[in-house]
Amino acid sequence: MKNTIIIDIDTDREQPILIGKGPETTPPTTREEAAKMLMDDIACVTDALINLVHIVDQNQYGDKQILVDRIKEQFDGYLSTPTQQDTEVQG
Repeated sequence: MKNTIIIDIDTDREQPILIGKGPETTPPTTREEAAKMLMDDIACVTDALINLVHIVDQNQYGDKQILVDRIKEQFDGYLSTPTQQDTEVQG
């Protein structure tokens, strides 16, 4: 299955991360299609991140375990931060 994800990162821009799909991608028409598309995108981006860590490790540019620990810390920080929806439910 082909999946196209365009990620544009520019830390000097007001909105530093832009994520999109290629022009050949048909937009989802249902909530279920959108959910499947996003889950597939997350899986692909995760694979890309793993590939980047592998490149760093194979070329001895850095320590794989340190990179993985940093990634885990960022996810743990995200998971421990209440979302707007969580705040509304609690408030």
